[in-house]
Formats: sequence, C-alpha cells, structure tokens
Amino acid sequence: MKNNSFTLGIIGAGTVGGGVISLITQQKQFFSATMGIDLVIKTVCEKTINKNRNYIYDDSIIYTTHIDDILNDDTIDCILELIGGVTIAKHIVFESIKRGKHIITANKALIAEHLLEIEELLSKNPSVKFGFEASVCGGVPVIQLLKGSFLSDNIKQVSGIMNGTTNYILSKMESEGCDYSAVLKEAQDLGYAEMNPSADIDGHDVRSKIVILAKLAFGTFVPIDEVPMIGISRITADDFSYAKLLNCSIKMLGVSKITNNNSLCIYVSPAMIPLSSTISTISGAKNIVEITSDSMVKSSFIGEGAGRFPTANSVLSDILEIACNRASSQAFPKNTTLTIDNDFSSCFYIRITVKDDFDIKQKIEELCENNLISIQKIYLTPNTIALLTDFSTLSVINKLVLELKGEDFCTDNTFFMPVKEKPKN
Repeated sequence: MKNNSFTLGIIGAGTVGGGVISLITQQKQFFSATMGIDLVIKTVCEKTINKNRNYIYDDSIIYTTHIDDILNDDTIDCILELIGGVTIAKHIVFESIKRGKHIITANKALIAEHLLEIEELLSKNPSVKFGFEASVCGGVPVIQLLKGSFLSDNIKQVSGIMNGTTNYILSKMESEGCDYSAVLKEAQDLGYAEMNPSADIDGHDVRSKIVILAKLAFGTFVPIDEVPMIGISRITADDFSYAKLLNCSIKMLGVSKITNNNSLCIYVSPAMIPLSSTISTISGAKNIVEITSDSMVKSSFIGEGAGRFPTANSVLSDILEIACNRASSQAFPKNTTLTIDNDFSSCFYIRITVKDDFDIKQKIEELCENNLISIQKIYLTPNTIALLTDFSTLSVINKLVLELKGEDFCTDNTFFMPVKEKPKN
C-alpha cells in the first residue's frame, strides 16, 4: 500500500518552529511506517537564511526569506504560521485559507482578535482544516479535548492557570517571600519573561486564551476588550501573608463559566485559591485547565504551558490529525449566542494602603456598609487594612475602590482580587 505524502511549508523557525522541524525530522520514518503518512517539509521561511540553526533538520529543506514562496506553492498542502503577531501573521492565515491550504498556528492573539473572521473564511472554504492546539497552554491538549471528549457534555466552567510566566513569578514570591520586581527580573534573566512583560503580567496572554476556550466550550465569542482583566504587578509579599492566614495561595486565572441566569461570564485575574484546590498545588511554569461539566463533573489537565518541544508537540499533533484526515470539519463546532455578563459574583480580598489613623477602620466599614458589602474578616496593620468580603459583584467592588481613591486616608490605589471559593472558618 502506497503511503500518502503530506507537504508542509513552515513560516517561522524560532523556538516553536525549530522544535517542529526537529520532531518531524527525527520521527518521519515512524509516521511513515505506522500511519502511512510521509511528512515532507518542503520550504521554511526565516528572516535570515545564512545562520547557525539550533535544531535538527533535513538537508532537502528549501530555506527562503519570502513568504510568497510558500503561499504561492501549489504543491504545499499545509502551512504552519509560527511567527506570532497580528499583522503579517494575519495575512498568512487568511491567504492560506483563501487559497485552499490547511493552516496551523500557535497564535492565540490572532485567533482571539479575529476569531469570527477566521470562522467565516473557513465556512467559505470548507475543505480547509484549521489547527490551533498550540495556541492555548502549550503542551496541554485542551483544545482537542473540548472539540472531542467534551463535545457531547454540558460544560459549566473552564478555568485555570494558563500562563507559565505569571505562575513562576507568583510561585517564587510565595515560596521565598520575594518582592515582585526582584522575581520579575529573575524570570526575565531566565527567559521565562520578555523584557517587556506586559502581555504576561497584565493578563493579555491569558485573556486571548480564555476567549478561545470560551468559544470552544460554550459556542459564544466574547470580544477581548469586553473581558475584565487584572494583572499581577501590584501583588506584594503582604498579600501572600494574608493568603496564608486564609489557608489560600494566589494564582493568576482565566475563567469562563455559565452563571445562574444562564449567561456567560469570562474574566482574567489573580485569585485567592484554597490550599485544598488542585490549582493551588501547580507551581513553576506549569499550566492547569479545569473543566466542570455535567457528565465528567470536574476534570483537571496539567502540563507544560510553553517551551520548544511541548508546544511543538501540539503543532505536530495538529499536523497528523489533518494529514490522516481525522481533523474536525469545524474549527469551532459549537455555535450559540449566550448573553455576556462579566459582572461576576465572588468573595473578594481587598487590600487598602492607609495612613496610620485610629478612625480609619470605622470609615472603611461605613463605606462597605453603604455599598451593601458584608465583611467576613478584617486584618489591621499600621499601614494596611485587608478585607475578606462575603459574596459581592465586580461592579460593586469597583465602585468601592473608586470611592476609596477619593479618601484622604488612602495613600495608594486599592488592590483587590476574587476568592475562588469561600474560605472555611
């Protein structure tokens, strides 16, 4: 029986692209013998051709600096967009679909910003398969799970740690009592964080990922600018001290869930996580995604959230799914129109930096009472007051924070974050 040949064009051979080339070069004979697929990397597009390559590759590969050498090649079956960004990458993805070529990308920002346009283009080109497993949580196969094992289930919530950089920073702050700025610099020196770390620490990266997962889990697209987002840059060692008093850890979460009134709620924020939760045990650069559903109840999927080979493995998984004609005919199988209600309810942790004034506690209690916020616990130190509230809404907490900003006794902007579960007394 003759094997089927599947020809690839790869645009971008950096960390992920180089990993993909290495894996295919090393395993192509295995795929040929066991799956009947001959994977052929025909052309790779890089910024510079004459350079030392830190990956394993075949001498038969054609290297070019021109994207059109791949887009215009009718012998290429599938294009891999692995350069990132939302400008040239968008052109590559859109042109590939229009020209009837399968396309695989790890570009979560591009998908989150242009998901509906991509979906429409794919509907006009039904023969094209769109692979994006590597766009969310690196080596954790959560996209295949949502498109396969959980497709017939009624999902209630998808949440978890979806950014290795922030989890590394928060884990280090917790375990060693380090200051945020010191840990960030260490993360940058080790290559976990970019020199401009905003995409990670401010929550943009997680926001793109949770938008994609929400569409897969619930069938509704949420524009990224409608997703509430709180970063980690204002978390201090004091917050971890208070978390310890509450038997909690602090983790950066992406959350999408169905509310009691059957609306879709989605947000990104650091959160107090009870130590009894699996999520609180995930340290370093690892990721975890929890899926709560009717049939499977609660399932947790843990793995490497980034890195050359974990992410490259997800790309290769998409390649094999498409090459073997096993890929889903629809990139986003579910299509519903849920009402979006991001004014989520939670207990909240609030830290207020104040002047050392005897009457401040009473003033803060009065402000909370005026906003119908019930206080579970209150902790006092000379320059900080920390509150744990009963269930309230994001809009009410935002209103309180705005009012506190106008008070003379506040010496800094108030910081707050949700508590994943109500702590037990």
